[in-house]
Amino acid sequence: MQFIFTKLLWSTLMVTGLIGSVVGFVLPVIPGIPFLILMIYSLKKLSPKFHRWLSRTRLAEWLKEHQPTLAKWLVN
Repeated sequence: MQFIFTKLLWSTLMVTGLIGSVVGFVLPVIPGIPFLILMIYSLKKLSPKFHRWLSRTRLAEWLKEHQPTLAKWLVN
């Protein structure tokens, strides 16, 4: 039961982050980056397979080089 609740919670946060980031990129009043970070972090918690893939992309390498604090939080 707790496993299902946890998956549901991370899925809800991921969808909220997706919607918020799309709205944030369309409307200049709302910042989209925090929602994008929420979406990536939720996907990391939801799917270990996604986390492994994310840590091997060029984006992860760029983050490690230019934003090490954010990369440590999102990728590692």
